[in-house]
Amino acid sequence: MSKRILIIDDEPDIVTFLSAVLEENGYSTVSAKDGVEGLEVLRREKPDLVLLDLMMPKKSGITMFQELRKDPELSQIPVVVVTGVSEVTGVDFRNFMYKQPLKDEKKFIETTGLTKYTIPDGYVEKPIDPDELIKAVKHALKE
Repeated sequence: MSKRILIIDDEPDIVTFLSAVLEENGYSTVSAKDGVEGLEVLRREKPDLVLLDLMMPKKSGITMFQELRKDPELSQIPVVVVTGVSEVTGVDFRNFMYKQPLKDEKKFIETTGLTKYTIPDGYVEKPIDPDELIKAVKHALKE
């Protein structure tokens, strides 16, 4: 059975392109056009991986990523960010991080001096290189 990938992007051409590349490489896909619909599809479909655009209407990919990481049922699903945001803004989102509370955060901080951060499991810049996309997907899925 092929791995199922949820594509969340507000640009239909990008969704079509990503679906074609992924399906050519043996994956099945579902899609959503924004973060609100993305969370609905995510909860319903429970995909193996999410490809997430950051700049979308209704709910940004950043907000959606934060909500996904807080949800115990969804937090373990790998996320690969697929965005052109750094090209538009000049901001490097490759290392974008979101603080994630730990069950034993106080003990963790006391023993390591660190706090835990979650980052996306991969990052692909638009315009999308199909080989780079598949490499990021395989890495995130630990294939």
